[in-house]
Amino acid sequence: MNQAYVDASWHELPDGSGVGGWGLVLLTPGALPARFQGQLNVPDNNVAELRAVLEAVRLAPEDEPLSVHTDNQAVIAAVSRGRGPEMLHELAREVLDEAAGRRIALRVGYVPRTRRHMLTAHELANDARRGSGGSGLPGPDVADVLIEQRAGQPAARVSLRRRTERVTAHVPFDPLSAVPPSVQALLAAVSLAQPQEILAVRRASKIAQALWLKPERALRDQAQAEIVQARQHADEHGVQVQFQG
Repeated sequence: MNQAYVDASWHELPDGSGVGGWGLVLLTPGALPARFQGQLNVPDNNVAELRAVLEAVRLAPEDEPLSVHTDNQAVIAAVSRGRGPEMLHELAREVLDEAAGRRIALRVGYVPRTRRHMLTAHELANDARRGSGGSGLPGPDVADVLIEQRAGQPAARVSLRRRTERVTAHVPFDPLSAVPPSVQALLAAVSLAQPQEILAVRRASKIAQALWLKPERALRDQAQAEIVQARQHADEHGVQVQFQG
């Protein structure tokens, strides 16, 4: 079964608003743990915690069960029983609607923060919250995407910045995949997009750019199929990919 460990961090700012961070460790059979994090403006910690659950549902494979682990009882009550703080109700409904739309049987349960993956999620959330503020970020319909990949490294870092939030994915490469590593990183970036969003992608490799624009250039049929599927999903949700520089 697919599993996700989620946590959040929150800090009140001098003007009374708040900045939060969420962290997520996603475990799927046969793959290395995938780590994601994000920064956003939220009224309290519970909202940031619930946002992590929503991202877990968005990032988990479709048509498969997902068990989400959290140490936040308010989040469990909101998603599982429709109870808890009123400010969580709308976001909890979005979580359930997303799970239903992706045909995911969702279970949200409690685990203590002392678990290994929970500790990682907690560290990701704290790191995200401590990130720089949102000034100077792109407009609400444009997300600035930075792909950081070093030669010989088994993973890439994908950062997506919107006006009010940041999302970062640590993408482990699948050595058995027919898709080249740099293209795996690009597909991970596209999977983070919201509907009707423009992705302004920086530092995508020449191979990634070429295969995204013309999947038929891929030497292996399986790679072509995965890229075409990602493009179709982006088109269906109005997502545009624009390469910068």
